[in-house]
Amino acid sequence: MKLTLQYWLKQTGIGLIFTLIFLLLGHLNYAQWRLMPGISIADWYFLLCLVCFAFAKWVILEDNRDVQAPTIRRRRKRGLKRAADETASVYEKMAKPAREPRLQAAPKSALKWYWRVLLDIALAFTSPLILGGFITYSLRHN
Repeated sequence: MKLTLQYWLKQTGIGLIFTLIFLLLGHLNYAQWRLMPGISIADWYFLLCLVCFAFAKWVILEDNRDVQAPTIRRRRKRGLKRAADETASVYEKMAKPAREPRLQAAPKSALKWYWRVLLDIALAFTSPLILGGFITYSLRHN
């Protein structure tokens, strides 16, 4: 799925709702049930979360690029070959089964509504971290 303006506006609206809820809960004086004035560092962080929310959600749910993590290749020790392998004919060597196919991740599927709500709550706090990790990974591996 491409990151379109319509998708961005919809997801930013969802992020705005969750961000405003957390901002209001952070400024609420629970003893008097009044909102306290002023801007704190947490407010700036939540505004950053709002900016990153839509893109972080796209990274988690909609990114269909074929990005694979690097694999660790271990060297085999040369002394562990069997004597039968040393003396096997070409035909015996060809009859050996091929390597197992590489494991592949299952395709992403649509989430139920309650998982999306939990994901939105988690993204309201962690979207700058997810976006930063995605950008760092993309720069190193592409």
